[in-house]
Amino acid sequence: MKPVQQVLPAGLIAATLLTGCGGGGGDGGKPGPTPAPDPVARVDVLMSHDRGMNAITIDDKNAYVALTNTETEATSVLTTARGVSAKSIWQNVALGECKLPASTQVEVRRAAELKQVDGKTLLMQPAWGSADEHTLCELDQAKMSFVPKDKDFRICYATYCERMQVADVKAVGRRWFANGGAGQNLQISNDQGLTWRPIMGTMDSMSCTHQSFEVVGGLLLTGGECPLDMAYVRAYAMNADNSGLASKVPVQISVPELENRNVHLITTLGKSERVFIGVEGGLLRSDDSGKSYKFVLKQALSGGANYPYITRLLSPAGKPNVIVAAGFDKAHGLPYLAWSNDNGDKWTDLSTLLPGYKRTVADATSQVTAMAEDTQGRILVTVNEEFKKKGRLVEVKLGRL
Repeated sequence: MKPVQQVLPAGLIAATLLTGCGGGGGDGGKPGPTPAPDPVARVDVLMSHDRGMNAITIDDKNAYVALTNTETEATSVLTTARGVSAKSIWQNVALGECKLPASTQVEVRRAAELKQVDGKTLLMQPAWGSADEHTLCELDQAKMSFVPKDKDFRICYATYCERMQVADVKAVGRRWFANGGAGQNLQISNDQGLTWRPIMGTMDSMSCTHQSFEVVGGLLLTGGECPLDMAYVRAYAMNADNSGLASKVPVQISVPELENRNVHLITTLGKSERVFIGVEGGLLRSDDSGKSYKFVLKQALSGGANYPYITRLLSPAGKPNVIVAAGFDKAHGLPYLAWSNDNGDKWTDLSTLLPGYKRTVADATSQVTAMAEDTQGRILVTVNEEFKKKGRLVEVKLGRL
């Protein structure tokens, strides 16, 4: 029999990200400084679509954008040659078994995440409609079609089967890590995703949203919110070869009080071991490989100028002190984009330049959904002017570096 775990419905997870914890009350301390506008930066639209855009990634030859499903259309991935411009011609990539069907409800519409992992283009998506849907796929060598790579995430019990959703995959050396099944789960693969085994949690779908994670400086860093409104950041010592935990007991780290600020990402940038943690209403930085943190962006839970959910970070190649942070402003339902040229100590706000900031539809949440840098050093960003609708691919040119 399956362990007694309540699986959080995918539609509810999406609603939690947009309307849930954080920014809902309490004094939350003093708000952080409001980023100043940038008089030099600009944003140019390269592609528009009626469907929402959920991801962009770039491999050695092509760029790829993931589109949401609609009432009549299944999910899709578009591709074009690198060096994207407003004149680029986009074509569909075959999804095969990795396609998700159409949905009549916008609240539960789905799209893939796209990511470069260990030289491969991976597709990750919420597979909760059927045990036969796929949550992790890989672009084949011919770059013509995505193929499933998630057999170990299909779990069967006495009376039914399900697919554990994978929200993120990261490579550390030749090992891959994934957070399949949400909650406290974390899996490892020694063969580039062909097989997986748990190093935290179980091979079952768990309650709570997916935890974020990073491996750096001999530590496994994890963060999330479990149970609801109980945000956490933890660290565990890894084996010398990163094959598993040296101990299941967390090591002591110094983290400011998070209140109920859910953790949306934990990441290093470039080759640095400096760690950033994106939370609801703020961003934390560690300058000692994840052992201690401070807020470099922080807004009060209520009453601040904005309340950004930072879900994406990017540091342009060759500019290790430059950071671009993106997501959405929950307080106003608007897209959020800001950048820093001093590792996050001071910020410049670019949000007003984005499509969707001056929206025409009331109560339509706009947000930045993904960022990528191409080989020319250009920053490409996907933005939805409405919730999972009206996607725009734009090039962001930063101001004075």
